[in-house]
Amino acid sequence: MESLFFPGLAVQMTALIFAILIKDRKKSLILSQVILIIGIIISFLPVLISLLPGHAGINISYNGMFRFDGLTKFFLFVIQIIAVPTSIYNLSYFDHYIKKGHSAASSIVFFIILVVACQFIVISNHAIMFLISWEIMGTSAYGAMLFEKEKPDVQKGSFYYFVASHVLVFIMYIAFFLLHHESGSWFFTDFDLSGSESSIVAAIFLLSFAAFGIKAGFIPFHFWLPRAHPVAPTPLSAFLSGIIIKLGIYGIMRTILFLPSVSEWMGWFVLAVSMVSAIFGVWYALAQHDLKKLLAYHSIENIGIIGLGIGIGLIGSANNSIGIQVLGFGGALLHTLNHAIFKSLLFTGSGIIYQNLGTRNIESMGGIVHHSKFFTLLFIIGSVAISGIPPLNGFISEFIIFNGFFMISNELKNDYSLAMIVSVVGLALVGGLAVACFTKINSIMLLGSERKKIVSFKVSMAEYISLGFFAILCIFIGFYPQPVLWIINGVLEEGFLPAGKGTLFSIKWGYINLVCISLTAGVAVLFVLRRILKKKYGGRRSAAWGCGYDLLTPKMQYTASSYADELNIIPKALLVYCKKYQDHDSVFPVETGFHSHSDDFIDTKIVLPVYRKSVAIIAKFDYFSRSDVRYYVAFILGSIAIYTMVAFLWN
Repeated sequence: MESLFFPGLAVQMTALIFAILIKDRKKSLILSQVILIIGIIISFLPVLISLLPGHAGINISYNGMFRFDGLTKFFLFVIQIIAVPTSIYNLSYFDHYIKKGHSAASSIVFFIILVVACQFIVISNHAIMFLISWEIMGTSAYGAMLFEKEKPDVQKGSFYYFVASHVLVFIMYIAFFLLHHESGSWFFTDFDLSGSESSIVAAIFLLSFAAFGIKAGFIPFHFWLPRAHPVAPTPLSAFLSGIIIKLGIYGIMRTILFLPSVSEWMGWFVLAVSMVSAIFGVWYALAQHDLKKLLAYHSIENIGIIGLGIGIGLIGSANNSIGIQVLGFGGALLHTLNHAIFKSLLFTGSGIIYQNLGTRNIESMGGIVHHSKFFTLLFIIGSVAISGIPPLNGFISEFIIFNGFFMISNELKNDYSLAMIVSVVGLALVGGLAVACFTKINSIMLLGSERKKIVSFKVSMAEYISLGFFAILCIFIGFYPQPVLWIINGVLEEGFLPAGKGTLFSIKWGYINLVCISLTAGVAVLFVLRRILKKKYGGRRSAAWGCGYDLLTPKMQYTASSYADELNIIPKALLVYCKKYQDHDSVFPVETGFHSHSDDFIDTKIVLPVYRKSVAIIAKFDYFSRSDVRYYVAFILGSIAIYTMVAFLWN
């Protein structure tokens, strides 16, 4: 079976031929995506089989250029399981634009390259190949992001992504140069830091965390993410949040495997950054009214939760505690998969809403449930999952991370207990704010009266297949997580822990399964009882209570601004939260209004001022604005001389 992996990749790349050469736009879309899906499935089979307990791994090396250890196979599993339904959704999403006369060829081509490049990143065992694959991934994502490049917000958001991608690659280069200098090799398997000074190890860790943290979206490296996600085509938004930012997590966890030993400060550092990311990610989300921007901030929140698991694992590693490492790294890996699933579901749902309503503004939505009950159900499944509520998959991974906090307190005691209490409260706050945020979304967007008239709300078969696939995974992992836990156990034993020394099954999962089944059974009984009573006694409908007003209008409903206002004013300064009132002193009733807005603190207070200052300084140098080609040649020669000098001194 292992010989199928690279033929599968070849089939995926063959999809490019159909996307480029076939002139009929619809045929090109269908054939390219079908071929891409077939290729992904072919590559997925050996990955899945090698991850199952009792099966040997994939043993393809090609002179050591590729590596298929547990971490590689797990992230391949995540990439491929998300890429299939996302590709199915492409069939409907881009067909919508093709019918309007738009060409989707470039975005389809870039998407195929992106899927293949992501897989090459995680299988690369050579630093140069890794960097080349990373550049291809970043460039193809940027190209796909420019689908509607005539829009100013698309130009600005894609520019943010482009700059962030190149900054992190530059930092990554420095980290790899240090690894090469210490080991004398560019191969990951040869990176040996056992004889290195602690300062060098610390520098490599911090550089790697900064580089991969930018891609993952940890605060304060997150500033590009809320601008890029909303402007991308929705399938790309789903893939960005589900997969591409997870490659930052892959890079951080791969770096941990390079380290000969872990210092405890690393764990506390990751834990602190992750807690800030989780809390302020969800709080920023609560303040948003653009649906895709809100979901983008929730990606920052969930990256923070994944980081909490990594921090727990690092603390456990520093204290030689197998149990803490299992819960930390295991919870991080499981939440990586879970977040990829439910966030892809929610982004796909947001794209369907946009195509039907023509807006991403939650304030303008309402009453979707009256037009598509099944779509509403699927979207609510994603909302419950991301909120960490049982019985869906988000609860399972967050429960493991909670147990990691409690185990640190129980095993290490002393001052650790106080720190873990603070951490537990912080994660609980994140969960509470997530529930508040998605209550806002679902109550205002899906329920109530229509603020903007909905003529029709159509969901295609391809869209239902994509949504249904993600929803089924949310339910399956929530009710029966054991198969995925077996996979993660194998991953941990293949890189992070001694074989057979730790297991996620130290938690009594049978009780968790019973709780999930009981909750669902209780809801089912109430639903059946309601149907029986309604059939026997009939139903009665009446208008909603209007506080004494007879003629209710959509304007009397809660808005997204008013619903979340009381929570958003608490961290007002950090959220850069402002409210605008349209009020009058007239004694007669006139039109009034209330609007709230939140800007990103890092973006508005740090990134933009630095950018403007840099532009002002550069503008003072007029050399590059001259048309004489000799200035450009001189600049290139000067750059080559500097790079040559650096290389000479380095050696």
